[in-house]
Amino acid sequence: MDGFHAALTRGDTDSALGFLADNAVIFEAGGVERGKAEYASHHLSADSAFSQAVLSEVTRRTGELAGDLAWIASEGRTTGTYKGKPIDVVTTETMVLRRSGGAWKIVHIHWSSAD
Repeated sequence: MDGFHAALTRGDTDSALGFLADNAVIFEAGGVERGKAEYASHHLSADSAFSQAVLSEVTRRTGELAGDLAWIASEGRTTGTYKGKPIDVVTTETMVLRRSGGAWKIVHIHWSSAD
């Protein structure tokens, strides 16, 4: 999960995609992207550009592991300027990961934010 975010912040979208399962489902801003390929063709570049432009801080994180599934819920704050507009939002993120063949892949992301 942290590797995924670090890759977005570096602008390394290929590496970021490597953390996602092929069938990952991403909920963002009321929309849904069904699968890694759909995310790559829609919001990946914008998410990476945004991550590079702002500072995101995790203020609280919790989660649980059950066999080959894990969920992680993070709360945070994102500040900075993006496309000339000031950003100061409280964020929430939930990720579900599945272990397969010894590697963890993100199978679901739900992002939301509020001023």
